[in-house]
Amino acid sequence: MSDIAISTLQENLERSIFETIRLELVDKGYLPDITDTVRYPQSSSGMANWNSDLNTIKNDKGFYIELYGTGIGESKGIKSTPRIVIESDNFLPGALGGDPLKSFIWNTDNNNYDVYITPPQSVDFYINFRLVANSIKQLRILNSLLAISIPRRAYIKFIYDSTKSFFIRYLNYYQEDQESSGVLEHVYAYEIPDCWDREDNNLESIASINELTLNINLQKYMDGSWGYYTDELKVNN
Repeated sequence: MSDIAISTLQENLERSIFETIRLELVDKGYLPDITDTVRYPQSSSGMANWNSDLNTIKNDKGFYIELYGTGIGESKGIKSTPRIVIESDNFLPGALGGDPLKSFIWNTDNNNYDVYITPPQSVDFYINFRLVANSIKQLRILNSLLAISIPRRAYIKFIYDSTKSFFIRYLNYYQEDQESSGVLEHVYAYEIPDCWDREDNNLESIASINELTLNINLQKYMDGSWGYYTDELKVNN
């Protein structure tokens, strides 16, 4: 048994990367903005508007680009081209050791200090981007969009906390073209080095100190001789 919470760090990394690419697709006009809940409510009318706007993009630019995040294949339905698929890989040991010293973080909910200790070692997280197209024109645009949204070396902001970011870098490339069906598939492998795969261990909670009493021994000359007496000093928080 442990007091370590189930981590949401991997989800935060994956969603942050997805959102970074999605915003670029929307900005370049290759994908409608799903966050427009007025245009795309969770209803049959919203789905109809979505499909209609996809067809408008196709008529204007020749094609639209769909973006698939991590998840089981069945949830994505029929995969059209062109598309970008984000594929999470695995965690491997990183190069950094965690700080073994305790850290104290103020908890505003109970006005106490929570005591944490970081994991003993960082991890490297690997992720692949599959660019799937059926023409070289589509593939060139997919390559350009990936290079803009996820540069070869970059800091990406976390979606849940824009004041923080993580480092990502390009590692490898390979092709998985399907000549028989005319599908071009280029895979770019990236690494997020020295991140964490679990939360800090919350050891305990320490109550804040509201009053501190100090006993001070003072030497004083009185009645013709030196002597000691004890005074008391109180310090309020």
